[in-house]
Amino acid sequence: MYKFFIAAGFISILFSCNAQSSKKNKSNASNDKTANVEEGKDYIILKRFRLEDKQGFSQPIEASSFVLPANWKVNGNVEWNGMNKCIPEIVQASMQATSPDGEYELTVFPVTQFDWSDDPVYLDAMQRGFNMHSCNIAQPQDAAGYIRSALAPYLKAQVKSAGIITALQQQMDAGAAKMTQQARSAGNNAYSHSGSAAEGILQFSDGKEGMAFCTLMQTIVTLPGTQGQMAHTFQCYVSMRVVLKYTNGNAVMARKIMSTFFTSARINPQWLNAIQNMYIKIGQNAQDETWKQIQIAHAAQQEISNNIVRSWEARNKTAADNNTMGTDGFGQYLRGVETYTDGSGNSVELTSGYGNAWTKGDGSYLLTTHAAFDPNVELGGTQSWEKLTH
Repeated sequence: MYKFFIAAGFISILFSCNAQSSKKNKSNASNDKTANVEEGKDYIILKRFRLEDKQGFSQPIEASSFVLPANWKVNGNVEWNGMNKCIPEIVQASMQATSPDGEYELTVFPVTQFDWSDDPVYLDAMQRGFNMHSCNIAQPQDAAGYIRSALAPYLKAQVKSAGIITALQQQMDAGAAKMTQQARSAGNNAYSHSGSAAEGILQFSDGKEGMAFCTLMQTIVTLPGTQGQMAHTFQCYVSMRVVLKYTNGNAVMARKIMSTFFTSARINPQWLNAIQNMYIKIGQNAQDETWKQIQIAHAAQQEISNNIVRSWEARNKTAADNNTMGTDGFGQYLRGVETYTDGSGNSVELTSGYGNAWTKGDGSYLLTTHAAFDPNVELGGTQSWEKLTH
């Protein structure tokens, strides 16, 4: 349940044969180069940005990565707070990204949880802080309700619309059913789960618009209450809170940006496993010192190297194996990407509407509408781009 949203992904592999063709192209640059090529007009460059966890391990470890326009300013952070009694909020990852012209502002908020009980005595104990591991106290609701009542007010935005994404509900239902079955198998028959995914369209006071995406999983615990009746306790875990604010009139491009971000987002499985193991041990030993569990980091750290991280990025596997945790579903829902393939057969989904794509070994991508555009020639310097097939 305590899976973490900020995710990471897949890099196309650059082959040496491309370097040879690059040299050939450069030798003819004086004849082939087109005058006055302009970034943003003739082509766009995308970049894989990487988020590091600098606190939880004895040295920085890559936690996740994602693709956005290369000229965006991106700041990300992973914070650990072992004193937080709300267990899902011990590890908090966040990210902010802004386009150079300020027309787009992307924010990924950290995971959060809010709890409730329909037993008035138990609810009072939760509100007074007597429950050791209670999180924020608020009435249960689905993802669309959370956008309306919590996320939009926090952003000081008005909600033009908010609703459950029907295309993704089956995926959320399957996840809830799996969690419920796991609880039943462990003998926890009092536990059940219900999930939802939603999109909201926001209006900001400065005239800009926005789109918000949210996933929420409810855990409902049904036990005898303090007044003789069956009582229900709700834990509402908000695993995804992503907002893209944009200048009015840019909604189409905004959806393409979000689609590219979602489909490219991946999480380092070694890092994720270390986090999940920590949560499991905290749950099993709730009275132990929380920070002792961070010793898991030392064992996990030995297994993590740049080669390991890059190998899982390059594999062409299923969404579940890649730890996308539903982000591919959002990309498909938004339908703002097209699929390209590199020389080794690995596929990548990039912003739609360009038709021609190139890649470098550093996680950069170049998109253009001009079929004859060759970045190895047009951009000069020591460029080394490999063309992807559509």
